[in-house]
Amino acid sequence: MTDFPNLTIHHVRFVAEATTLIEMDAFKGSALRGAWQSYINKAYCGAPLAVKATPEHQATCPVCYLTARDTGPESRRPFALRPPLSRQNLYQPGERFEFTFSLFGQHTLFLFPYIALGLNEVGKVWGLGRYQPELNGRGRYRLVRIEAYNPHTGNQQVIMPEEQRIINMPQIPVTAQSIEQRKQKLLKMLSSGTPLVLHFHTPLRLIYHNHLLRIFHFPAFFQRLAERAFAVNQHITDQTPDEARDSLRKFLAYSLSFAEKVRVLQDKLTWWDVKGYSSRLKRYHYLGGLIGKVHLQADDWEPLLPLLLWGESLQVGKNVVKGGGWFTVALAK
Repeated sequence: MTDFPNLTIHHVRFVAEATTLIEMDAFKGSALRGAWQSYINKAYCGAPLAVKATPEHQATCPVCYLTARDTGPESRRPFALRPPLSRQNLYQPGERFEFTFSLFGQHTLFLFPYIALGLNEVGKVWGLGRYQPELNGRGRYRLVRIEAYNPHTGNQQVIMPEEQRIINMPQIPVTAQSIEQRKQKLLKMLSSGTPLVLHFHTPLRLIYHNHLLRIFHFPAFFQRLAERAFAVNQHITDQTPDEARDSLRKFLAYSLSFAEKVRVLQDKLTWWDVKGYSSRLKRYHYLGGLIGKVHLQADDWEPLLPLLLWGESLQVGKNVVKGGGWFTVALAK
């Protein structure tokens, strides 16, 4: 019921090297997304804000398809960000850091050159992080390598080798087939009773029944993840909203009974109370959420595992375009 046969997700990792001092907050997703979005909006689309938000304009403007949709529901956004996990604030010249853009759907993949070109120009001419008076601007970097990867198969593809400027297109997406292959491998090992571990690398910020969840609750997490996955799938395919809602309703009616039986064996999650600065709103906003690991056990993982594996790539909760809700699935050691 969670095959999503037409959904593809391309993970593209960018490796950057600081050419000047770069200063950022401990959580770097806001700075990366904000710098990239500000640059491509200014450089590639001069339409007024009212025009940028219209569906007709977004259908023809690649930049606004990527960025103007960012003001709507999370599911409308055709990408997610995985920021650097190091909490260091300063990058000295010569230090490297990496981050990933995850692109949802084949249509978004065709816009990959705008993402890569924009990130290259941000590092060269726009700048990243906090304003530094001694630089008369923000920190600078250069892109040194770009690669695609599939977390389920382990395959990697060099898109732009070091010391070269030729960029190839990503060709190793996450698909229903790669999800199924990994699911079968995990089920064989889970059948022995080995606990499943969810590792939240970036803040999981979930709103459930109008309340912010500060304590992990698997059924609530699973339901929010299902709502996100079915909505994303609807927005990038030909499925109608009514069809998506019906599919989600049927899926939850079947799977939530299994989710409610999942047992938390160890909860090693903590709350990271982080904020990010919005240049558009001219103020800080809250990005905090749960990070760390939670060990889970279930009598039957088969109805739940496909959605969890899709969730690794989709991310979940608030602020996925700034890096929130990135988690991975593993077996307890």
